[in-house]
Amino acid sequence: MTPDDLAALSDLAERYAAGADLGDAELYTSAFLPDSRLFVYDPPGDGAPARQRAGLEELAAVPGLLRRYDATFHVVGNRRYTIAPDGATATGFVYCIANHVTRSTGTNFVMYIRYDDEYRRSSEGDWRIAERHVRSLFTETRPVDPITG
Repeated sequence: MTPDDLAALSDLAERYAAGADLGDAELYTSAFLPDSRLFVYDPPGDGAPARQRAGLEELAAVPGLLRRYDATFHVVGNRRYTIAPDGATATGFVYCIANHVTRSTGTNFVMYIRYDDEYRRSSEGDWRIAERHVRSLFTETRPVDPITG
């Protein structure tokens, strides 16, 4: 794996998180291929996905769904990638701690997530997410201080 490949694959995780937090559907979907699929699993275990979306139009709705929270904050952590010998596909995983703040209840719903991904080069030659499995490993709800000012 070249440093350029590592940087490009890491950038996908960061665009995904930033697009989600900013409510920016264009930034969010820029991490995906047009025919991408997203599968969301709820804890416990890795049974059948609870929700799924396919294609950029369905994926573009995801940042809007997060508007039910007053703020979200996705912190991307460890990541590992393996590029296939053909150089056109890759697999990997990314860890994330996703905070979801609701001021009216004074809570932060925290999800500890592992994204299991398949990547493919786009027609332009850059890396994109082809398939993402969002696995919520565990969650917690924390109190948050009210924001004043």
